[in-house]
Amino acid sequence: MGEMLRVNGVELCAETFGEPRDPAILLIGGGGAAMDWWEKDFCDRLTEGMRFVIRYDSRDTGQSVHYPPGAPGYGFPDLVADALGVLDALGVARAHVIGISMGGSVAQQLAVHHPDRLESLTLVATSPGGPDLPPMSVPLRDFFSEAQSPDWSDKNAAVEHIVETERHFETPEYFDEDHVRALVEQVVTRSANPASAENHAILEGAESVRARLGEIELPTLVIHGTADPLFPYAHAEALARAIPDAELLPLNGVGHQMPPRPTWDTVVPALLRHTSGGWDAQADRLAARSIESGDPTGWFDRLYSAGVAGEVPMPWDRSNAAPLLVDWAKDRSFAPGRAVVVGCGLGADAEYLASLGFTTTAFDVSPTAVEVASGRHPGSTVDYRVADLLDPPPEWPGAFDLVVEIFTVQAIPRTHRDAATAAVRRLVAPGGALLVIAGSGNGDESGPPWPLTREEVEAFACEGVEVVGIEELDRWRAEFRRRPGRLR
Repeated sequence: MGEMLRVNGVELCAETFGEPRDPAILLIGGGGAAMDWWEKDFCDRLTEGMRFVIRYDSRDTGQSVHYPPGAPGYGFPDLVADALGVLDALGVARAHVIGISMGGSVAQQLAVHHPDRLESLTLVATSPGGPDLPPMSVPLRDFFSEAQSPDWSDKNAAVEHIVETERHFETPEYFDEDHVRALVEQVVTRSANPASAENHAILEGAESVRARLGEIELPTLVIHGTADPLFPYAHAEALARAIPDAELLPLNGVGHQMPPRPTWDTVVPALLRHTSGGWDAQADRLAARSIESGDPTGWFDRLYSAGVAGEVPMPWDRSNAAPLLVDWAKDRSFAPGRAVVVGCGLGADAEYLASLGFTTTAFDVSPTAVEVASGRHPGSTVDYRVADLLDPPPEWPGAFDLVVEIFTVQAIPRTHRDAATAAVRRLVAPGGALLVIAGSGNGDESGPPWPLTREEVEAFACEGVEVVGIEELDRWRAEFRRRPGRLR
């Protein structure tokens, strides 16, 4: 498990999941905790969201360097430096940092002193420190006062001690003894000397950065169990108040523990959303994968699905029709006819056309988008359909008196631009109109989107479709009309 890295003059064991080209997430464990506590299944869930996940054994845990029990040859600042050293050893310039408990203290130090190395900050079950915050619970305090260290050379005794400690940290509702025991057996088996993990409790040099938390400008998420007996929930509230614009995610009934499996359906999407960089950044990643696999449109549904799951903000999410469409239509009168919206997204433009009296069809290649659009507009007269612009139903060519194409062609890579343009054009009925709204570009954008050049806008005028007018406002708005007569 993992690889040995030379970090700050010592050997640390680290393991990575996913592809290095994806946004990196660095997981920093709590006091005395080997990387096993960041479970593989949890890491895999993050990599499914296109993240490059890094977990590692800190000093005195797992397979990393160990020191004699009671005599650590390092201080707390070395743990902070080690986190950066792991990133350096793996060639990662910046990472989304997630720290739990003491690892959250390390993460706070990183955010204050090395913000240039962080993309975002997530603090789990940790504290800003300070005498004004509630102390640990009485039962946990009593447990610590009475607990004795086991014979660490006896594996069974070591396992029982750690399991019993976890029982007092976690809440009965979320304490799965069989699962914890299996995990602890793995931790103890991997450790060169389990007794050395207690060195974390006596480390020196831990600087308080509470007074500087207000300087943090990184996107910050605070995740905390409402029943945490070590750091009562007020510690999380203090963190969220101190760090500008921090988001607080309570885990109801959870103790001082790794987010338990029953919470993963909440926690994982929250982490993916927090580390996404926004839906447009996720779109870039998805589009790159889709294009590599020869599927230029497959990424749309994955992006919408991520939005539904809460892993990114909902893409192309607007409740009103595109302003350039509304402005174009406001001074026109329309005879009853059929309209189609290409790449309808969540339906705002289609609903607007229906309000103008059109019998409106709206289609998208994403089944998720069509499902969301239909759900947002119950009772709508719009016919929402799943269809592929590059392979439309055979009855659609020449069937629509008004075709509205907004931002769809520009979201399809240039390798398929001519085919997409032709497919849009062929939807227009004899005598019908085509309205194209798109970003304006010079042709060398990396995308998505790949904004249209003027030549690409003019390319809609072909096969009997003629230019009515092309405006370059903050983006292109172009109107075309097909000559009356039979389609060729």
